[in-house]
Amino acid sequence: MSTQSRSTAEQLVALRRVQRRVAAIAFFAIAIHGVIGLVVVAEVVKGQGRASDAVLLLAMSAVFGVVTYVVTRLILGARVLSPWLALAFVPTVVGIFWVF
Repeated sequence: MSTQSRSTAEQLVALRRVQRRVAAIAFFAIAIHGVIGLVVVAEVVKGQGRASDAVLLLAMSAVFGVVTYVVTRLILGARVLSPWLALAFVPTVVGIFWVF
């Protein structure tokens, strides 16, 4: 294999890595708005006296947070199970303290 083709192969690998990272960041930036939006709507619903609905919305935010985490890790080609999984629950935990 010539030096030129090896360099091209390495460049393609690097390009794919950058493409995965950009796609993961774009997906995360869009999806996290839904997770945070559910927490905000839970606050509004709680203010209307519908506490049970607020709890359901916070539970949905936890599920969507985990889905966002899993899809982002899959896009990156990384292992799904890692200590970073705990970060998926941060918006929900903050929302619990904010809403209640």
